[in-house]
Amino acid sequence: MGKPTLGNTEPRLGASWRSAFLAHSTSPADVGIWTTSGAPVFTQIPIHMALLHTGKVLGFGGSGNDEKRFRKRPHPFEVWDPATNQIQVYRQPLSGDIFCAGHAFLPDGRLLAAGGTRAYDWVVGRITLKAFGGLHHSYLFDPSTERWTRGPNLRGGRWHPTLIALGDGRVLAVAGLTKFFPWFFRRKIEVYEPERWSRARGASRWMPLYPHLHLLPDGSVFYTGSYNTHYPTVFRLKGFPASRLVEEQVGDRTRFRWHPANPVEFFQREEGASVLLPLRPPDYTPRILVIGGADMGTERPLPVCRMVEFTDGTERWRDTKPMGHARDCAYASLLPDGHVFVLGGRTGMTHHGASGVPHLETESFDPRTETWTEMAPMTLGREPHSSALLLPDGRVLAAGGNIGGMRRHEQLQTELFTPPYLHRGPRPRIENAPTEIAAGRPFAIGSPHAAAITEVVLIRPTSTTHGFSMDMRFIELPIRGRRAGEVAAELPERDAMPYLAPPGYYMLFILADGVPSKSQFVRVVPL
Repeated sequence: MGKPTLGNTEPRLGASWRSAFLAHSTSPADVGIWTTSGAPVFTQIPIHMALLHTGKVLGFGGSGNDEKRFRKRPHPFEVWDPATNQIQVYRQPLSGDIFCAGHAFLPDGRLLAAGGTRAYDWVVGRITLKAFGGLHHSYLFDPSTERWTRGPNLRGGRWHPTLIALGDGRVLAVAGLTKFFPWFFRRKIEVYEPERWSRARGASRWMPLYPHLHLLPDGSVFYTGSYNTHYPTVFRLKGFPASRLVEEQVGDRTRFRWHPANPVEFFQREEGASVLLPLRPPDYTPRILVIGGADMGTERPLPVCRMVEFTDGTERWRDTKPMGHARDCAYASLLPDGHVFVLGGRTGMTHHGASGVPHLETESFDPRTETWTEMAPMTLGREPHSSALLLPDGRVLAAGGNIGGMRRHEQLQTELFTPPYLHRGPRPRIENAPTEIAAGRPFAIGSPHAAAITEVVLIRPTSTTHGFSMDMRFIELPIRGRRAGEVAAELPERDAMPYLAPPGYYMLFILADGVPSKSQFVRVVPL
């Protein structure tokens, strides 16, 4: 018998092949296609975006990089439903401005946002007389009610902090400008446990703004050397090398400790992108790709990319093939087929209001072959304060951006990318799957295409801002068996990698030769 196929159970997607051919002289099955048709238009720039486990997209930005809006509250937030293409604008009053906060998902699906803007800068000519002040508030967004509630206060203000969920559901708040004079980088790191913030003992260290952090399967947190460009001068003499943060047992207590990368690595990039590459069986070796960004000295965007691979407790760094375009302020999204889709950025110097033009060209990185392929170009540029995220149906939403990097010059029209895999024939379909799964317990996925399924993957919903996704994660699950109308998969239980899939919601995709289904949300629960 030949290899099972899906048959013609579903029609091909109705994309305009002719327009793609005329624009790129190639098929959407090779490069995908962009459209603004059916893409939402926000009322205010969505500097922060998050995909909720309801399938909807939350967009917010507080005062939205506009000091004139700072005291004009409430600042709206918006929720777009891709299923109905309806966008709901909410004007719920908040007591603080969550422009430039950090955020991460909790195990129950709520979004925790912490930090933000207490005060704007005061600029006269080219002289900044006062830097931004960091907010000490935290807020929790409930996808079921679509409302914010006030959370416990941080121990100090943070402007441009990174929040990252740990393997047990706690959340770290790292870096950020302080609340009061001298408006400098906050050195202390805090950890969120239900209803309170506490100091992460042993973790204090100088960090740049929005440092790119990734949770490794062993539970440690790795800093890649990529960060936001604001006020980087203090790091130019020595910088902050790539490091790993480990929680260690000391007597009857635990403490955090930073371990410099081994060997020491000073690959640092302003406004670069970084992504934890797909974690795949059998060994689930973690690799992080650091993409582009600007050189710290010249502030010129670069096409160079570098990869770090973690084996036997050692980090191994190496160069990979460069992108076709030099980029800073770019976004990287993991797709269901495991490719890394990169969009946005611009030529010219870094920083807001700098010279240069936006990149309309997009690119895709294949982690298996470590090669780049140019994809269909966007029609709208995405510059600082833009976002991108993977939708449950496998498309990518690109949104926001300050045009020219200038305040009050806002891109409110979004754009949708239909990747090549959605132009390669009928899609497999999930008919039923559990709402909850746990490591070490096989589960069944009902599908009329079970015999043709080649991959089962989990992708954590994206929470993103300023060129970085704080939650993105891709895990391939081993297929344990199949029968008519059903495929069995398992989230493996591994002693060396207890935090392969931190608790919380994920999109479950099944794939047939690289073509993904629409996803279903499942919740990974601890045993």
